[in-house]
Amino acid sequence: MNNGEKLTPEEVKAMLDNELSKKKKRSISVAKRIAAAAAACTVIGGTAVYTLNSERNNKKTVNLEKKSAVTTTVPSTVDPTQTVKAVNYMKGASDYKEIYSLFSKAAKKAEKDRKKNHYVYDTLEVAEEAVSDDAAYSDSSSNEISGLDTPGGANDEIFIPGTEEPEEPKEDDPEHSETYYQEQDVLEADIVKTDGKHIYYLCNTENESFSYSPVLRTADVRNGKFTGSATIDLNDAIDRADSRGYINTADMYIYNDMIAVICSSSYFGSYYGYADEDTVRSTPYTFVAFYTTGDDPELIDVYRQDGYYNDVRISPEGYMLLTSHFYSCNFETVSSSDDTDRYIPYCGFTESYDMIPAEDILLPSEGFGSTSAISYTVIGSIDLSNAGAPVEKDVKSLAGYTGSIYCSAENLYTAAAGDELSTTDITRISITGGDIIPMAGTTINGYIKDQFSMSEYNGYFRAAATYNETKKVFYRYNDNGNLLEEIWDVITDGEGNGYYTYENIKTDTRVYVFDMEMNIVGSIGDLGIDEQLRSASFRGDMAYVVTFRQTDPLYAVDLSNPYEPVLLDDLKINGFSTYMQHWDDSHLLGFGQDADENGRITGVKMTMFNNFDPSDLKAEAVFTWNDSPNNYIYDADAEVHTEEWYYSAAVYDRKELLIAPEKNLIGVPINYNRYSYYSDSGKQSDSIYRTQYVFFGYENGEFVQKGDISMEFGDYIYNDFNRAIYIGDYVYVLSPERFVAADIVNITVSDELNF
Repeated sequence: MNNGEKLTPEEVKAMLDNELSKKKKRSISVAKRIAAAAAACTVIGGTAVYTLNSERNNKKTVNLEKKSAVTTTVPSTVDPTQTVKAVNYMKGASDYKEIYSLFSKAAKKAEKDRKKNHYVYDTLEVAEEAVSDDAAYSDSSSNEISGLDTPGGANDEIFIPGTEEPEEPKEDDPEHSETYYQEQDVLEADIVKTDGKHIYYLCNTENESFSYSPVLRTADVRNGKFTGSATIDLNDAIDRADSRGYINTADMYIYNDMIAVICSSSYFGSYYGYADEDTVRSTPYTFVAFYTTGDDPELIDVYRQDGYYNDVRISPEGYMLLTSHFYSCNFETVSSSDDTDRYIPYCGFTESYDMIPAEDILLPSEGFGSTSAISYTVIGSIDLSNAGAPVEKDVKSLAGYTGSIYCSAENLYTAAAGDELSTTDITRISITGGDIIPMAGTTINGYIKDQFSMSEYNGYFRAAATYNETKKVFYRYNDNGNLLEEIWDVITDGEGNGYYTYENIKTDTRVYVFDMEMNIVGSIGDLGIDEQLRSASFRGDMAYVVTFRQTDPLYAVDLSNPYEPVLLDDLKINGFSTYMQHWDDSHLLGFGQDADENGRITGVKMTMFNNFDPSDLKAEAVFTWNDSPNNYIYDADAEVHTEEWYYSAAVYDRKELLIAPEKNLIGVPINYNRYSYYSDSGKQSDSIYRTQYVFFGYENGEFVQKGDISMEFGDYIYNDFNRAIYIGDYVYVLSPERFVAADIVNITVSDELNF
């Protein structure tokens, strides 16, 4: 090449690929390949990576030199995940007998492993056998990455509700809040929805027999006034779904002039012999009841899908993607391959509810590993493009249990705990056109917390995870039950009874970057040594990660070069954020729990981080609700001892928050408890319980409290304010039994509605 000649991007990439291919190390061992492929199904809490081993699979590792813009301690580059790439990715079962056979083999292996490896009270000869088996799966080789093709097809921008150019609202269609969704046009469900004229609120309410039943509350609203209301029981939908046992409300959508109410049933009758032969099968399942919108919603139809409700999305193309977890208690409940009711899930609308065809049950080529449980992740696709006429589009049942899901416009990602300790199996599933097609999978070191720990951007998938490094320990006892010694890692000699366990020796958080084939291309680790991941937020080329043990470090990681993630800054304050959401281009709102310098939780905290310069993070404003010091210091001589503490369910359910930058509005549900008791036993103790929803604005670098809506009681109740929305110039605070409307400026109550 001549000096000064410019290289095209294609030529640069070809050179990189050529250099990397020269560095490729030896292939992964056969035993390790089998172990990774077997990770396709395990016990509940097990895996959801589905691979075929039709050609030799390589374990790929990365050795990237990390650069940093700060002079503080820099995390070292971590060994990345072990990626198993599949060419012929998955196949449907040929028939139900094939599924039964694989589960049978897995159950037998699980029983063998249980006797050999779990709490073995035997001599160390048995322990040696177990260790030698584990050694067969170890591979210490260091290999380089390959397959660095840069795929396309991803969104170029991250959408933040409230930053779009608003349309001029019609006179009869006022501006209103929406459920916050992580990705543009990928709609998320909630228990409250509004179209600007009606409020729809899903809850469980106590009935005359003092049990709880699901209902849909509706309220007509106009300019801060309730002009009508109704309570719709879901009995028709429950009957049509042939539901029994406890019915729990889960989520809801308003879409294309339809209300989609999602509920879950927990009846286990057929597994325990409680169902008659003539009774429709009764297993835990999820159903979606579709209603018309308006003042008097009417039931359209009911879709039913076996398994506990997990999560749901509606894609930009108008397909509802419903995921559920189906499992039996134990393979022993299945009498034979013909006993399909006990190990094959069902799905469909009322008239088409039937067993999922064998070809739609996707299996790993290497079997299910070691498990006595029968588990699936069922993914149903429903076409909502025709108002009043939802139609089942596709269904796939993937062997294995799925935890969190993340959904982009074109892909659904499932994340589940892996076969090995502290690993997560991730599967990318194409959802284009409503078709459910698994495309690629990988296994990472670490646990993924939730959907916000995952992101797809510019043709790359990113994930943040906490990794716990463990060592296998054998505790050996003498005949009197006294501990003789702890033997770490390799057990070679000794006598006496004992058992195996795993001890944690290191914890850190890691950020991984993958291409669309789920090959790892970059990673950064050692974030929050000996701390757990508490929250993560991705925006464009940036990742923000919060960990916690004693302080709340917020890490800013630059992912603009996917192959070399760079730590820009870390900010440490007390407490931690369990949820973060971008407020504007310069600020990140964090919500979670306050803590003292020793890491002890002391209350609830809201923080506005300034991230205008990601290499210089600042906690610009903090607002706390702190518990009484008496909670931690007990005075035995005091005449009266009073404890008070604050709690917010939004710490664990971010949808209870109202975050509306376009209205400069932040709403937080807060519960306050005060309990007093006396040294004199003759004096009666007393307590106060208050549920309130507090509203703030953010002005000149400070949280400004606008006001609150509250209810006070003499004891704890199950009627908390747990949602708030805005319509026009009014906010509406909601609980199962009471709706309150207030002026959005100063939170002056304008109307109330009691059910």
